[in-house]
Amino acid sequence: MNPTRLLDRAWAAVASIALIAIWLGGAMLFVASGIVTAEVVLRKGLGALFGWSFVFSGSDEISSYLFAVGTSWSMTYVLVMRGHVRIDVLYGRFGLRTRAILDLVAMLALLVFVGALAERSWDVAITSINDQIRSNTPLRIPLAWAQVPWFGGIALFTFALALSVLRTLLALLHGDFAAAYAIAGAATQDEEIENELQGLGLGAKKAASER
Repeated sequence: MNPTRLLDRAWAAVASIALIAIWLGGAMLFVASGIVTAEVVLRKGLGALFGWSFVFSGSDEISSYLFAVGTSWSMTYVLVMRGHVRIDVLYGRFGLRTRAILDLVAMLALLVFVGALAERSWDVAITSINDQIRSNTPLRIPLAWAQVPWFGGIALFTFALALSVLRTLLALLHGDFAAAYAIAGAATQDEEIENELQGLGLGAKKAASER
């Protein structure tokens, strides 16, 4: 099979998984914020009003687990949408070829960092599993329950980064700098606006009105 087609199919699969992951990750963040909000309202609101004592044992602990897992599960989708923040003061002044090379260098640097992060997060998770480590709180939650899915999000991000590097490198070897930019380049302001409109379901309406 053509390497480019194989990588594109793998990328499409990763993008589909990332879309599901970010929905789940967003749901976790909402649950985490709901737990904290309920605890604060009951403790500072009703508790202060009626003199009652409301304490959600482990509310901070549970919300922190949900926040960590939800964040790691969201990173791949940001990569797919080319939404990572970059310092682009000079970037836009360069030609397409130079920008494509800089994009590849940026992806490689990020891959090295995230690869090290994935290795460390796996070591933390597997240690918690083997030693049956629990949280040092009244809940005594097995830490692996949060650390394994947290590692899963980082591992998916690492795999997606590796795919992005390979696709960008292959495009550069073929001299297709436009394709390399489309894969790894920083999204322009117009592209970000268009993505936001599509997310709101307005992209198709805008295109139809311009015809």
